[in-house]
Amino acid sequence: MRIKNGDVENDDVEDRDHATLIPDACRLVLAQIPILPRRMLLQTESIMATAPMLRGVWGAALHHLDLNVYHTVFDVANQKGPAIPGYIIRPAPEDPTFAPAVDWFLIGDAIRHDRTLVRAWDIACGMGLGRDRHPFLIPETVTLSADGRHGTTDGCWRLDRARWPLPDAARSPCRLVFSAPLRLRRRGKLIERPTLSDIVVASGRRVGAFLPRHYQGVWEILSSQMLEISRTIPCAEWKGARLDLIRYSGRQHQELDIHGVSGSLLLPEGPSILWPLLAAANWLHIGKGTIMGLGQMHVHSA
Repeated sequence: MRIKNGDVENDDVEDRDHATLIPDACRLVLAQIPILPRRMLLQTESIMATAPMLRGVWGAALHHLDLNVYHTVFDVANQKGPAIPGYIIRPAPEDPTFAPAVDWFLIGDAIRHDRTLVRAWDIACGMGLGRDRHPFLIPETVTLSADGRHGTTDGCWRLDRARWPLPDAARSPCRLVFSAPLRLRRRGKLIERPTLSDIVVASGRRVGAFLPRHYQGVWEILSSQMLEISRTIPCAEWKGARLDLIRYSGRQHQELDIHGVSGSLLLPEGPSILWPLLAAANWLHIGKGTIMGLGQMHVHSA
């Protein structure tokens, strides 16, 4: 199987079933999306740094450093057509040997501006955090490998390499857990009890936002097929509750209510052939507010 000019080609399609074709085709498309994930150790003195706070000072530093790169990577309103920011800033997992820390991912075309974006962090450290602008330090930065561990290379890899954390990706019973607020909407309203199909739709939309234009057609076909398959996979009902946050917007100079849900979905027979898409969603996040670490999914053994 291969993809040529955005079309999936296979010489033996009739001899293979969806259990092979869909995951293979999905991974071929995901191979078009590079990701550069890093974990940054922080020294912030007495300031409790949050992802939105760090995003704000980094964005301000980048705005001063290179306005063109800022508009390309940060300010969606100045881009033509549908686009999303090519980065995620989220709290890092608890780790007594590397804390406090924050994860910072670059995705797709944003990686081309890596040198400038790293330099913006240097400037942000001097600009400081909080009302009193306390300077902070980033004494160490490590890259993350496709299985989420600290890497030893430059850390840039493609999403087809995203690992499933359980031994049998397709058949291991698992639970999709959303601790940070998940913000999916339908007809303008928050989805308070997401289904597997809702998660598949959101994951497909998120992947599609980073694909080259000539891959959009084949991804629409694959996404439609994966949505149909999601409706046949055994899945328990959503277990969770509303989780709303209040965040201060430096741009709007006001506090914003962020409505979401927190909870989990049990897949008693595993994710079946949807696992490559869901593995990619572990890194990309889904729903609204992904750039601040919302919509992060964890896969736990059931």
